[in-house]
Amino acid sequence: MSAPGGRFTHRGYDDMEQRKRHDGFERWAAGATARQAGRDDARWRVFRAPEQADFHGFVVWCYTQGVFLGQEFDRRTDTVTHCYVRNGAWAVQFDSFSEACERAFDIHAPTLILYAPERNGSVFITSTEQ
Repeated sequence: MSAPGGRFTHRGYDDMEQRKRHDGFERWAAGATARQAGRDDARWRVFRAPEQADFHGFVVWCYTQGVFLGQEFDRRTDTVTHCYVRNGAWAVQFDSFSEACERAFDIHAPTLILYAPERNGSVFITSTEQ
């Protein structure tokens, strides 16, 4: 396929170009399928963890929905229940990793435990998927 001196002949070059175009189309088709599935099915979506913390301590973050675990008071039953909040400042902030893990196991959702030593500082992912 190659001529002396390492250059491709016309036929070899055409085969390479054709293969490259075909591989590119397959990658594009696979991406389009994943994008379409992501529109229809929430299980395909994964949100990025926040890079800067607006919370202090440990929080539970649901990465498939991009929300934090929060609390709300139910006036009818006079109990505190969990809810999901978009802002990390409104999330339940735990003092220890074990407390955050217990709440993460209770909600039965794919979660990560995030840790920030200070507000407006870096965020560290301290656990794998629950």
